[in-house]
Amino acid sequence: MGRESSTNLEQAALSFLSAIDPERGIDAALFLRRTGLVLASWTREGIRLDVVSVMAATMLASIDTITETLGGSASESVAVEGGDYQMVATKIGSKAFLVVIAKKSVARSAVRKTVRQLVAQLSKIASETQPRLEGTTGNPRVKVRPPR
Repeated sequence: MGRESSTNLEQAALSFLSAIDPERGIDAALFLRRTGLVLASWTREGIRLDVVSVMAATMLASIDTITETLGGSASESVAVEGGDYQMVATKIGSKAFLVVIAKKSVARSAVRKTVRQLVAQLSKIASETQPRLEGTTGNPRVKVRPPR
């Protein structure tokens, strides 16, 4: 991944915590690279981020593989319930994703609202920090050629 893309993720991670509303009953919110590396996190109680982050990345990749194997396209967002918890994982671009975890007793609408607000915050930061190319409109594409 290029340095500019890495910087965008880092700046989005810095603003992540300010968008969390602890009054909504969320137990954890994690902003992760697709590899499971934690870019930013907030938890109500101490959890093993190393385990949760890698397993969340594995879960998202597994669901994508299953749906693509069945002929569908990869999901942008996945909701899972297990035990006493509910989790929503949402992709943020091609390099990162957001996971929000709450007890099942928390209304799904509150979890979804938290996800929407965090995605909006992260997307806003990413769009503000993307490099602008002169003379381009829309989504500029960059061609990369291997060194000669």
